[in-house]
Amino acid sequence: MGLKARDSMPDTTKMKRVAVIGAGLSGLIAARDLTAKGFSVTLFDKSRGVGGRLSTRYAEAYEFDHGAQYFTTRDEAFASLVKTAESAGAVAPWPGRAFYLKTGLLTADTGGARWVGTPRMNSFAKYLANGLDIALHHRIKKLQKSSDGTWSLFFESTEKGKIQDRSGYHAIICTAPPAQATALLPQSFSEYATLSEARMDACFALMIGLDKVVDLGWDSFRVSDLPVAWLAMNASKPGRDKTKTTLMVHSDPGWSNENVETDRAEIQSIMTDITTALTRLDLSDPAYVTLHRWLYASVNQSPERPCLVDGSQNLVACGDWCLGGRVEGAALSGKAAAKAVTEMFS
Repeated sequence: MGLKARDSMPDTTKMKRVAVIGAGLSGLIAARDLTAKGFSVTLFDKSRGVGGRLSTRYAEAYEFDHGAQYFTTRDEAFASLVKTAESAGAVAPWPGRAFYLKTGLLTADTGGARWVGTPRMNSFAKYLANGLDIALHHRIKKLQKSSDGTWSLFFESTEKGKIQDRSGYHAIICTAPPAQATALLPQSFSEYATLSEARMDACFALMIGLDKVVDLGWDSFRVSDLPVAWLAMNASKPGRDKTKTTLMVHSDPGWSNENVETDRAEIQSIMTDITTALTRLDLSDPAYVTLHRWLYASVNQSPERPCLVDGSQNLVACGDWCLGGRVEGAALSGKAAAKAVTEMFS
């Protein structure tokens, strides 16, 4: 994935050091832009891989894109990046048969081109991560400003199981969801009130694997007014295993918020029953089934600004939630965060 060995890093004593919290799309884009401008950047992420919700679940003989399902391109710069990634084999268009189900009627979705990572969703993130300095398995616990104006990061490394710290960072970019970012950033952060007002919705992801090929006449469709909001045949995406059926089901945001602490077995049962009714498949004993809960999946309330900047403390908060959601929003927010940090030292 291009992660650099610690002992191979160049002397950066004369370079401005930036810590990026979160190796999702916003963090990866910000780190790429800043590295290209000569900054010394390290990304920290609590997970075992990059990508955030550009994620893939490896489950026995099955694979599921259980986070972001696809993305679109409207911004010219992001579209150019996606085309470059396509040339590298990291993304491809998904010409799936897409529909909306509203009031019992199935209507074709005639929206713009949909893109996915290939051969799995996190491939796009891995492509963006190539060459970056990334510390995985690192959960940030606290930020602290030193007397010289630089920042120290205190974190628990789940690999080593003890509190460690990194110091001497001239700027911090936090890409965590708002609820987590407010716990990390100091209340003196000038945009703390705006950050505190941002909200994200939960989502349950039901993954069902069948050991036979099933064609239901559609590859994805959206549902209204039910606990289930989205269904997709994951194997219909380019580069996926076509010899099995991998059914991906996402729950409705409002229902998810109301049931975020409900017993997982009950959630799975409800979503399975609805999926059975919608697909008319026998899902009583699938070859594989599991449920994942995303606490911060989609945007409920957004500041609708590219990023939140405190130039006096060299702190930036960014993420898809800044621009109302969407994968492209995450990328544009990360790019805006890199620009803000560059301007701090120009």
